Amino acid sequence: MPPKIFVSHASEDKARFVIPFATALRGRGIDAWVDQWEMLPGDSLVDKIFEEGLKEAAAVVIVVSSSSVAKPWVHEELNASVVARISRGTKIIPIVLEGCEVPEALRSTVWENVPDPSNFDACLSRVVDAVFGHASKPPLGSPPAYVSSPTLPAIKGLTSADVAVLSFLYESFVQRGAQLVSPASLVAAMKAHGIDEATVVDSLGVLEHQGCVEMFKTLGRGPHSSLIKPGGVSIMLGAKQEELVSKVGLCLLNQELHESDSIADALGLPLSLVNHAIGRLESLGHVRVSKMISETVVVHTINPTLRRALSS
Repeated sequence: MPPKIFVSHASEDKARFVIPFATALRGRGIDAWVDQWEMLPGDSLVDKIFEEGLKEAAAVVIVVSSSSVAKPWVHEELNASVVARISRGTKIIPIVLEGCEVPEALRSTVWENVPDPSNFDACLSRVVDAVFGHASKPPLGSPPAYVSSPTLPAIKGLTSADVAVLSFLYESFVQRGAQLVSPASLVAAMKAHGIDEATVVDSLGVLEHQGCVEMFKTLGRGPHSSLIKPGGVSIMLGAKQEELVSKVGLCLLNQELHESDSIADALGLPLSLVNHAIGRLESLGHVRVSKMISETVVVHTINPTLRRALSS
């Protein structure tokens, strides 16, 4: 069955708007109910309007004009339609002609403005969409790659874009050590994940504020050359950091390997991660180190606390 619409209006608006508009609705597959078409001499006004027109309507179009706002019948129909909306979800669609003041009962409802009653095409399309529940908004596309990437961890306090930027800086650190990452390479890598340059700039700012990243700023908004800080490496390692630090500590104690490149070879780990683990041991007061130009770290003092910490 086609959806039925009851059109509440004043007789003064019938010829200039209501009949052409209702005719156009019927042309779009909507059974518009207008008293002129439905009522014959001798019909009961109350029965026809309230029992047949409003009772069966999926929606009520209320034509608001300077003529209709003064009509008591329109107010009665409006009151009945409000009850219907509450009782069974009938949609109320006000159409306001020529900028007429909207009655208080309709001010919480989205209405259609028709400045020129002879030109209602745009209004007609929106009313048809409302009756059939058709949305004109574009369809949803696929989310950016970084949002649904299974390889990116979830890190509290960071968005998916922040994690993607931090992960790229971490991978660069693992492969190249503590070397700056250029803005061009970072932006290009993030573009492949669906992250634009403005978002990269924002993410770097957040990561710097949280102590995960160090930026070497030049003039302009950025992005700037950046590198991951030890705090950022710790976040990316997560629970694996404790295992890494223990392995490096055992190499120092058991194998008496005191240079980070030798430890890296023995464990089959990147030099950058071994240096990070030694840095953690140094921050805990277990070792004292010297750093060489070649990025090798030499451990020259091992405190007894290291053995006790590893034993526990």
